Amino acid sequence: METKIKNKNPSKILNRLSVPNVLIVGGTASGKSTVGYQLSKVLEFGVVDLDALIEEEAGKPIHEIFKDSGENGFREIESNVISGLKSIRNHIIVTGAGAVESDENWRALKALGYVVWMATPSAEIVRRLVMKHSELSKRPLLAEAVNIEDKGEREKYLLQKLEELLERRSHRYEEANMVLSCSYVTAETCAQFIKARLLNDKLEKNKSHKEVH
Repeated sequence: METKIKNKNPSKILNRLSVPNVLIVGGTASGKSTVGYQLSKVLEFGVVDLDALIEEEAGKPIHEIFKDSGENGFREIESNVISGLKSIRNHIIVTGAGAVESDENWRALKALGYVVWMATPSAEIVRRLVMKHSELSKRPLLAEAVNIEDKGEREKYLLQKLEELLERRSHRYEEANMVLSCSYVTAETCAQFIKARLLNDKLEKNKSHKEVH
């Protein structure tokens, strides 16, 4: 006979040993950074923005790294930065959209903690970026859209490009611990939802550990 012992006062504090870090992955302009910074306030974690670390390491912005060294050069720096995060704890780690493509990077990232995929639809990302030339220019894999004068053609190009990138990366994203789309709610609401899910997952694990056979 199986008896379950109920926890009458479940903790509302995140166990930092079971969730040492939270990683935010997803496509470009999917809301990773905005939600990540809100989540850091909610969980009282620090924040690591992978792209910012890469720019600091290279001493130049990402679009200049691509211009000077190509995507391969950028990915090499990215991998070096990721490998240097092994000992980090109690942080929200916001990754670049393509950081998950490398097998080595993905293994290293998953080992750091709980992974959340910001699964913002490509059409929503197009809506956010299509008229923002400065934002497109900062994203080397989408920057060509700036040269397309017709808005409709620019939208079509961006949607096709984003879908191609998603196809390359989705098998990684789908391995995340949580899949989330926050297209129509605030970043703060999204952060609170992630916290609630983290706590719920922790309680479910605690229940399974407290089963007495």
